[in-house]
Amino acid sequence: MSRAQTKSSPTDEHARRIAQAIAKGRPPPFNDALERYCESSPREIFAAFTGAARHMPPAGDDEPLAIGYLFLLQRLLEHLRYRTDRGYADASQLIADFQADVVAQVEAGNVDGRMLDFVGGALHQSKIPTSPEFAAALAKQPVDRDEDGPLPADVHGALAGILDACDGDPFMTVGALTESGHSMPEDARGALAGALALAGIPKARSAAVLFLLDPNSTVRRAVAGALAQVGASLTPTEVRRLIAMRNWRPENERTEVDAIIRKARAAGIDCAPWEAGSVEAIVATTVDGAATQGFLLISPVGRKKRISSVLTKGGIADAWSGEPESRRQIEMSLAAAGMEAPTLAVSRSYLDRSVAHHLALSIEKREAPPFGLLQVAETIGGADWQPARMAFGETLAGLIAEVPKAMWEPATLASVLRKSNELAELEAVSQSWFEDDSQVAQAVEHAHGRGRAKLATYLLQSVIARHRDRWADVVLRTALWMREAPPEAGLCWRQLAIVAKALADGRDMTEIGLMRDIALRTIAVLRDAGRM
Repeated sequence: MSRAQTKSSPTDEHARRIAQAIAKGRPPPFNDALERYCESSPREIFAAFTGAARHMPPAGDDEPLAIGYLFLLQRLLEHLRYRTDRGYADASQLIADFQADVVAQVEAGNVDGRMLDFVGGALHQSKIPTSPEFAAALAKQPVDRDEDGPLPADVHGALAGILDACDGDPFMTVGALTESGHSMPEDARGALAGALALAGIPKARSAAVLFLLDPNSTVRRAVAGALAQVGASLTPTEVRRLIAMRNWRPENERTEVDAIIRKARAAGIDCAPWEAGSVEAIVATTVDGAATQGFLLISPVGRKKRISSVLTKGGIADAWSGEPESRRQIEMSLAAAGMEAPTLAVSRSYLDRSVAHHLALSIEKREAPPFGLLQVAETIGGADWQPARMAFGETLAGLIAEVPKAMWEPATLASVLRKSNELAELEAVSQSWFEDDSQVAQAVEHAHGRGRAKLATYLLQSVIARHRDRWADVVLRTALWMREAPPEAGLCWRQLAIVAKALADGRDMTEIGLMRDIALRTIAVLRDAGRM
């Protein structure tokens, strides 16, 4: 008889497919099937970690497969973070339990301590903060003196090595240090950023300037104090960067930047002009149900082109500039973006207005935008992005002024609102427009047993009604996005402006077809996710 073989779990199969793709030089197969799996299987983070630890040397002998498990772990964690963003307490608890379990496994000697670094990287990529216990466990790990280990005692030499590995690029350097230091306690990360400023290495100081946009205020203030000591040694480019990012920081942190700039100017250091750069095209995705919108900017670099990206979601969520690529590679990237969400070519003024608005939202939360936003600004040849909220009423009034008077006739208005779910241009745009937070899930659970139509009406008159302002904002911003299309495209931005005004004016949501569709889509999503 042949020996029975252990049956592979879906987690094992996904990890194996990811590992095989990477081994062949292809990107990981992040497709709809994998996304659905990650959404529906949050507890598989434990299995993914176990698989990575089992196969990663020195305990295992299949590093490519271990990396496949780590890629899968990161996607699972990211989906959990999406749920924490929507207020699901069970997701937050699962993340806490996972970090505690990893620490317990390492401290019990069941897995190699270096797995803490790998998990820390996955948490960083998923934008999940490490727990104090996880950071403490990592700090207790012995220092590895080889090139893959933490910084040795000779910080000066270590920083020089990192700068050399990053070709002296401050953005690349800070990206590497941010990822590797994600699991460090905030005081330790602040000390590291300060060491960059005080190392006496010009390129290290350039990297230190970018830490003024670190996500953590303790790190930002630590590096500001260090830079104040060497303000007279700054370069004109560093002064320009300080001036550009000054108003991107929370208001109570700007005087620290002012002090650094004054020291530099007292030493006779001028502000360098923006370097040559431009943008050939700007593409923006639609605004999804979570109020997320992405921008892709195409800039010429000799015979090649460079893609930059800005992601907004209640603030500047992410920003980066890639390496120069061929025209064909750029076209493939744009096509891929268009497959994930509807896109439109937009104007520079539309981009500038959106960035300014989301900078203001970041600052209101006492957050700084990612340092990649400065890299994007430099890539396109300079950008005077200052935080400035788009006033909802003023913005809406500007669109309403362009709506024909005939559309405001009572019968026509009622018809526009009632049939707003039938607008052809919205079919692809509104697929992500649904409610998915803990309040909605609880409301649906309490209304169990009602038919879909009655349940939709219940949601529109209760929990969705409490989110009226958010949906009015999403609809208004979508109208602004559609307004960017050429007139001959005939997109339905006027109808959306009418819907946004109806929501803002407190109109009964059950009279608005678009909102009824959102309620029905919400019910379908909750049912598919097994939460009904």
